[in-house]
Formats: sequence, structure tokens, C-alpha cells
Amino acid sequence: MAVPEIGRRREMVFSASERVRGVSQSSSIGGRRGHRVLFGLVAAVLAIVVTACSGGSGGPGSPAAPTTTTPPAASIKITPADGGTRVVVTDKVVVTANAPLADVAVARGASASQKTDAGTLPGEYSADRRTWTSSGGLFADSQYDVTASTTPAKGITGTATSHATFTTGIPAKPFKVSWEPVEGQTVGVGTPIVLTFSGPTADRAAVQQRLSVVTNPPLEGSWSWASDRVVRWRPKDYYPSGTKVHVEANLAGLEAGNGLVGVKDRTMDFTIGAKQISLVDIAAHTMKVYKNDQLVRTVPISGGKGGKRTLLTMDGPHNVIGKAQTVIMDSATVGIPKGDPDWYYETVEWNVQITSGGQYVHSAPWSVGDQGRVNVSHGCVNAPPADAQWFYDFSQIGDIVDVSNSGRPPETDQLGNDWSIPWATWVAGSALPASAAGDAGAVAAPASAGTGHPGA
Repeated sequence: MAVPEIGRRREMVFSASERVRGVSQSSSIGGRRGHRVLFGLVAAVLAIVVTACSGGSGGPGSPAAPTTTTPPAASIKITPADGGTRVVVTDKVVVTANAPLADVAVARGASASQKTDAGTLPGEYSADRRTWTSSGGLFADSQYDVTASTTPAKGITGTATSHATFTTGIPAKPFKVSWEPVEGQTVGVGTPIVLTFSGPTADRAAVQQRLSVVTNPPLEGSWSWASDRVVRWRPKDYYPSGTKVHVEANLAGLEAGNGLVGVKDRTMDFTIGAKQISLVDIAAHTMKVYKNDQLVRTVPISGGKGGKRTLLTMDGPHNVIGKAQTVIMDSATVGIPKGDPDWYYETVEWNVQITSGGQYVHSAPWSVGDQGRVNVSHGCVNAPPADAQWFYDFSQIGDIVDVSNSGRPPETDQLGNDWSIPWATWVAGSALPASAAGDAGAVAAPASAGTGHPGA
């Protein structure tokens, strides 16, 4: 009997079951040899089936192929956003990034309306350098340009650089300051720094924290508030000649209360000149003028005649607050109307103002015969014309004119009498405790030389 051709290649077109069935039919011919063939074929078929089901060369339990994730790209966010307009000056500039910031620069443009030059805005980084926050205030009506960049960081793709430009608005109630002395001035050893604000603050402490005075050499000093609009600074003792003084009023973005908002920062530098102190003895009818502790002139004078308080020259160390070559002195401005026996209306030359109430050292040609002998003035210090002109040319703002023996105590509510206020009282006028105040403070301008004139 012929053996079926079970080993030929054409069997590969059969299914596995057909192949097994064919082998079974031929097993009776081959005996054990047939069984071996059968078992071999079954094993081969099973191997093919298992391999097809596994879907790969690895066996059961082989790990899946790893997946990859692209790291996020570096990014920066700037607030206020690019293109912002009328940004309120109380806002902060904040820069955040998903990687450490390499640099943040904020440039401020000049403002014609606020009379400010171009500058920069300072700020501080967070501990991880992924956030930068402005530490200074925003100026009103100004353009700001912000540039920020990041550094390479693990888990972040690349670096980023971002720019933003915005402009600020103008508060409805701007809070501004004027001051004396002024930038670049050389002044006397008794010069107080006086700040006058554009409106009354409801938070003196907040304002004072934004003010500072730095002297070279360092001096002990304090701010003292005269009102909600006026604050003054002076050292405990007269400045040494040659002292350099730097003043800052960093009011930009400050909410001062009563709806007032600071619109800009200001700085000012001045220098202390020669030590010039004049001693006026009303009882002796003399004024002795000293420069750097050397007597340079003795002037015969006539002081206030008295009879009423306002006709006495005021005692105490006065700091010169103004000078004017010509002043019209009208007693009606100080409560002595026309028709009163003490009324006067005079055009007076060579005037050195020592109180905001209107007391001066000035020329008095009408009382030359009394000068050095008797007190006949309405409260001012009368001097001979030549001496008065010399003293006018000699004097500088902040010089000390120390009056004694008049019988009228100093009135410290008037400017020009700052040195008559005891130091403990002066310090008590600060809005901050001594430990917190440092040199913080602000400045107000003294009354001008035409305000109230108690007498020639």
C-alpha cells in the first residue's frame, strides 16, 4: 500500500486540524514511527499557535516599551500686561516664570506732566528666582518698559525672553511735596528740612516711612510733625560746617489717606556752609555777629519797644528763613489797623527774616539815633543802613540769630523757632517710634518773606 505524501510542501495550505487528521489516518502504517511523527507535528503546530498569540519575541511578562514626554517650554508672565493703559500707580509690577529668572529690568520714561526724568523701577526676586516683584512705587503719567529672561532649568525646554510696555494714569487727588532748602543750596548750621504736602495726610506714619535723611558725617536727628501737611527734620544739635545732606521723599504709589495718592519720588541734596551765629541782646542794644566762632562785627540795634506782646522782639534762637531786599511792612497784617497809634506802613530795605510771624533784622534809618541806646521798634531788630546791608549780604538761609532779654518767649508754632523746641518735645512729634523712625521723614516750605510783618 502506498504511503500518503504527508511531508510535501503543499500541506502548508491546510489548516492545523486537517494536518493532524491526515497524520492520524496514516499512523496505522508506521506504528511507533507514525506516533513520533504525530507528536512532532502537534508540537510544531502548537509552537506556531503560541508564537502567533504572543505578538512578539519575548515571553509572557516582558515589560512594555517606554513612552517619552516632551518637557514644557520656558515661559514668562508679566503684570501689568503688555499694552496696558491708565494703570493705577498703586499697582505692583510682577514677573513670574516656570524657570529661574536670569534678569528683570524695568525702565521708566520721562514725564512732561510730572516733570520727571527717565529712571528705573527696583524690585526683588523670590527665593527660587521664579518671581520678581517691584519694591518701588509707580510714577504717574509715565511709560514703563519691562524686559525679563530665564536661565536653563532641568525639566524645562529652552529659555524665554519677554517684553511688556504699559503706561500709568494720574490719580484724582495727587499727593505731592515741596521743600526747603532746595537742591544744590548752601545753607546755615541751623537749617531745618521742611516738607509741605499738597493735601493733609490721614496717615502720618505711612508718609514718614517713605521719607529719609542721610547726613555725612552721620548725625542724630528726627522728624517732627507741625500739622497734617507739614513735617520738619533737624539734627539734635547744629550741623557741623561742611555737612552733606541727602533727602528723599519716595511718595510714588503711596496711599496717604483722604483719597490722596503719591505720584512720584523726589530727592534733594544740599550742603551746610560756614557756622554763622549772631547774638542779639535786647537789653544791651547790640548784635554780635560770629563766623566760625570768630567775632566779625558788633552792630548797634534797637529792639521791640513793648507795651504789648506783639511789640516785643521774640526771644530764642531763630533760624533765618528768608531774605528780601525790599519789603512793604503793613501793621494791619498783624492786627494793628490804620488809625491805631501803633499803626505803620513802611517800605523797608535789607530784610533778613527770622520768624514766619514777620520779625526781621532790617535797615531802619528812622531810628539810627536810638540804636545802641533804647528799644523803639514794633518788634523787629532795627540796624543802621550800612550795617543792615552788610548783614543782608553776609546772611544765608539757616543761619542762627539768637535773641535774648526781650521778655517775650519764643512761639514755636511759628517757623524760624525750631531750635526753641526742647529735643524731647521735638522727637515726640515723630509719627514713628525712635526705633522704627530712623531718619525717615519729609519736608515743608517756610512762609515766604511777605507774609505778615509785625513792625519796622
